[in-house]
Amino acid sequence: MSEPAAGGEVAVGVDGSEGSRAALDYAMDEAARRGVGVHAITAYAGPDVWSTAEGLVPDARVLHDAAQREATAAVQEVSAVRRERGRPVPEVRTEVAMGPASTVLLHHARGASVLVVGHRGRGGLASRFIGSVGLSAVIHADCTVVVVRD
Repeated sequence: MSEPAAGGEVAVGVDGSEGSRAALDYAMDEAARRGVGVHAITAYAGPDVWSTAEGLVPDARVLHDAAQREATAAVQEVSAVRRERGRPVPEVRTEVAMGPASTVLLHHARGASVLVVGHRGRGGLASRFIGSVGLSAVIHADCTVVVVRD
């Protein structure tokens, strides 16, 4: 795994959902207010070890690249909307890592001044309550956590 977030950055979980776009927008506001950058973190599931009659196993590099494209697209989309509205767009660095979302997010957000997560991500069951990644962040993060509703 790579190094934790640089001190003072605003870390944010980005998974391509509307909730994570709202969290990214909030994180950009917070970073601009603090005069720091944003660390957008995306987790992706590794390839399952399975085979078919054709012997196919998903390629980890393909999954990583797809997650990177999705994270970059989300940052570009939110940044473009912010520019159109005359809102500040702080420097954003994206990072993707394989593993459970809560584990990846907490690891890569270490050292951040604040961690921002969406209310619900792309999890399977819709809920009126906080999602499992958000709940894990609230319980385990070593910094302030903000849960943003979309």
